[in-house]
Amino acid sequence: MDDIADKLGISKKTIYAEIPSKEILIERVLTAHLRQDEEEVNQIILTSSNALDEILGISRHVLQFLMMINPVLIYDLKKYYPECWSLVENQHFTFIRDLIYNNVVRGINEKLYREDLDPMIIAKLYITLSNTMVNPEIFPVTQFDLLNILKQIQRYHLHGIVSDDGRKILSSISFDKS
Repeated sequence: MDDIADKLGISKKTIYAEIPSKEILIERVLTAHLRQDEEEVNQIILTSSNALDEILGISRHVLQFLMMINPVLIYDLKKYYPECWSLVENQHFTFIRDLIYNNVVRGINEKLYREDLDPMIIAKLYITLSNTMVNPEIFPVTQFDLLNILKQIQRYHLHGIVSDDGRKILSSISFDKS
């Protein structure tokens, strides 16, 4: 709070008059970020040409975000502000689950994804992988690069769901440029 007050050129008392605690400040900032992120992702969906273009556009969006944050931030949020982290788990992961579900349905309809997929199972598996990605017991930040983990998850996911037509498109895409 001292740093914020200094940066804004106001007293901590002024901040606390508007925001009663650090937890509420973190919750408000997190809620605003999640809302903005969801708006940006919805714009990607609206402008994508097909399901593969959509999921790759969303992946690029997530990669840009991850390049800007310190992985320790996620750990600290989970450890010191579990109620705020529950916003991410409950609200944002539900958004992502629905997004992946709809993407799989779209991909099946466009014949880019395999017809034998169960979209809800695929969406839940994707969320599970996303949660695993930020679990420091599985991927310690000192040993694994978060961006590389995300790229590997994306490769794994897409190669598991694309049809032959989707594979043709996917083979022309470089994940390292994402």
